[in-house]
Amino acid sequence: MPRKPRNNIKTPFIHIMTQGINKSYIFSEEQDIKYYISTMYNIKEKYSIKIVAYCIMNNHAHILIETNDVDKLSKYMQCLNTKYAIYYNKKYNRIGYVFRDRYRSEEILNENHLNIFEK
Repeated sequence: MPRKPRNNIKTPFIHIMTQGINKSYIFSEEQDIKYYISTMYNIKEKYSIKIVAYCIMNNHAHILIETNDVDKLSKYMQCLNTKYAIYYNKKYNRIGYVFRDRYRSEEILNENHLNIFEK
């Protein structure tokens, strides 16, 4: 089944989900989480991204992003996940994919949809 093109997104608020390959833990230690978060913030200006909220779990991450440029969002996520994969593979002396697939995204279309993050 083909993926839905992201260039049709009609809202600046986007819920991003990214997961470890085979649902494996990719944030095993606090240092891993801190590296991912610091990278999120260190590269956001370059891609005109505003990080609204995030939740990092052991095997996946959720990020609520505000942006007016979907192309920059794709480049941001590619940069973020590539930097993290290089860090992770080097730290754990491994090779290969770290993330399951390309990240998933969902539009936040109204305030009620946004309120699901408050629970």
